[in-house]
Amino acid sequence: MTSPITTPITTPSTEGIRLSKRVADILKCSRAEAEQVIVGGWVKVDNVVVDEPAHRVQNQTIDVHSTAQRGKVPLLSVILHKTAGQSCLPQSHTNVWKSLTPDMRSNQDRSGITLTPRLQKLLQCAAALEDAATGLVVLSEDPAMLRKLLDERTPLEHEMLAEVQGSVSPDQLHDMCPTGLKTSISSATPEKTGLRMAFKGYQPGYAAGVIENTGLRLIGLKRVRMGRVLMAPLSPGQWRALMPYERF
Repeated sequence: MTSPITTPITTPSTEGIRLSKRVADILKCSRAEAEQVIVGGWVKVDNVVVDEPAHRVQNQTIDVHSTAQRGKVPLLSVILHKTAGQSCLPQSHTNVWKSLTPDMRSNQDRSGITLTPRLQKLLQCAAALEDAATGLVVLSEDPAMLRKLLDERTPLEHEMLAEVQGSVSPDQLHDMCPTGLKTSISSATPEKTGLRMAFKGYQPGYAAGVIENTGLRLIGLKRVRMGRVLMAPLSPGQWRALMPYERF
């Protein structure tokens, strides 16, 4: 990891100055850009991350991570392995945002980003899953990313794994392949059958409805891919930040 930009602060004011003003001076950037750097968790005051732009500083040492050169920082997007029962609605008591804790962060995450509570509140969920489903969920603060994930004109391909009770007949498999939906059998035992489904765009309830309309009983549904981004190797409940080079 590259070394941070470090500068000591001295000011005669007993109240100090706003952290955003000092960071703007350090980075030679606008106050708005400095606030984005602070909210993004890239600034430490006396070696403690501070995400409040209005925080007052006097003679503390300010460290700005070297990623935040001239106030330009990547907007955060994370992927999460949602577990059954979690909700993609922020007002729910079991929402997926509650999984964004340090202990649930994957050791595959190499972003260096500090996910502060203030930054976490900026993340919006795109292409939500129903509560009973599991798998890949995307949360982002990037407007361009959110537009891409929700664009109905050029929808992303979603890959789902489903389990149904019992065996699947050829006719049932055929009925699960309407226009735009490709369904194949990935595993089969007398007790249950695994299905792989791929289709453009995602509406909660669509895949389950296609399956149940054939008379099959759905046991489990998991999203494993959106576009070119795979959920693997995240374990249930784990999350990681998307790297700038990753594209859906």
